[in-house]
Amino acid sequence: MILVLTTYRTGSTYFCKTLADENNLENYDEMFHEHLKDHHRANLIQLEKDTNAVVKLMPWHIQNTKIPNLLEKLLSFKPKIYVLIRKDFDQQCQSYYICRFLGPSKDKKINNWHNEFSESKKIILHKEHWLGSVNFLHNQYLQLSDIRDKLPNHELIFTHQLDQSKKYKRPVIWDKKPGYTNIDIEELFV
Repeated sequence: MILVLTTYRTGSTYFCKTLADENNLENYDEMFHEHLKDHHRANLIQLEKDTNAVVKLMPWHIQNTKIPNLLEKLLSFKPKIYVLIRKDFDQQCQSYYICRFLGPSKDKKINNWHNEFSESKKIILHKEHWLGSVNFLHNQYLQLSDIRDKLPNHELIFTHQLDQSKKYKRPVIWDKKPGYTNIDIEELFV
């Protein structure tokens, strides 16, 4: 089994697919996603029977599962572990914001995670959603850093090391460009 620990908008979907293809494994991707809580126990049983898989796990998944000690149970399968982070935190926050809140209404979440755009989309910057996005991702990285400190052997991978030729194309026009976060994610992992 390969376990990829990461946060949102790091290129993890592509990374997991690549790992699965290169190692002839099943790509279970986010099988412990918070919206699949009712399936988590069955998914864990499935992994116990067949660990020939790639699994992606985020701190948010760990927080929102019904399975106590989910990470410890996955580590008991002795997986190869990758920790995938994105150094350019500002771009990651922008990407997350675009996926969650694309559209003119500040009250409507879109959750458009993987579609490419053929035409430029207008992005309205709503300060409270922007700050919420930055704080959420930063907290996820703080948790991921704590998790990483307790992991057995693992490999740290940065998004910029991945093949960028298959990166989503999402041309956008911001009504107001978000400011810089001044958060250095890499320093959490050195």
